[in-house]
Amino acid sequence: MRSTVLILVVCAGCRFSVGAVPGNGAVGESDLADGPSDGAVVQDPDDLTATTMPDLVGDPCANPPPLMAGAVAAQCVIGHPPTIDGDLSDWPQAQFLAMTRATAAQASGWGAPSSSDDSNSSARFFVRWDLQNLYVAASVTDDAQETPNKPPGLSDNDALEIFLDGEHDRSSTYGPNDWQLVYSADGQMAAAQVTLVKWPKDAKQAWGGTSPSFTVEAAIPWSALGNAPAALGRVVGFDLKLDDNDQGNTTRDRDLIMYYVPATGGGTCSAPYCRTDVFGAVQLQGR
Repeated sequence: MRSTVLILVVCAGCRFSVGAVPGNGAVGESDLADGPSDGAVVQDPDDLTATTMPDLVGDPCANPPPLMAGAVAAQCVIGHPPTIDGDLSDWPQAQFLAMTRATAAQASGWGAPSSSDDSNSSARFFVRWDLQNLYVAASVTDDAQETPNKPPGLSDNDALEIFLDGEHDRSSTYGPNDWQLVYSADGQMAAAQVTLVKWPKDAKQAWGGTSPSFTVEAAIPWSALGNAPAALGRVVGFDLKLDDNDQGNTTRDRDLIMYYVPATGGGTCSAPYCRTDVFGAVQLQGR
């Protein structure tokens, strides 16, 4: 025999309705939760994972420190990295920095000042970062593309060079976390640390644009830049060099060095290709 317990609730002015809940009335069946018919409690595995707390984790790009004097700000793109395809439409064009004869720290091989300098050879560039890579994009303007040279002489072609001092320890020599990466306009590339070395493992790069001008998009993994974690405020030695070959000869006609600073560590060579204490710097900033 089934017994029925009737509970009366007294509530002035309340209105109640009673409806049936589908079911067969079997012992152990829950009317309030979906689950196995044996009444077992099921938990979402994600609820048991300590790392699954998206609502409690702050934005790793938030609250950056003040930008270091003289440094280039690298924009945080954690969660939304650029596609390395040579197409710079997914970069913030309005924030690109100019690399011209007027803005470069050093210009070699130029004649008298001319209004045609920028169309002859100039660039715009921007830097970004996430937890995997440091990203650099450059759009190069050139009026005559010439690339007669092969590695290791790519810096005598129309080319973009990216210099990186991974630990920003500013030295009169290159170390294992320091790089001179040469991107020739014709898609050739070479890494040099005074002498030719292997390209950074897992680095990605792509070219685009319409000749004689061209674009370069690069992703350099943090594993090539030392042991420090990628985090807001980190500083990396950084410089750019733009090479211009107009005559098709084995030597370039001119070049621009963007952030060349006076050397401090002695030595006989004062150029970025043989030392890192003449580089400028890039600092990891927010979105």
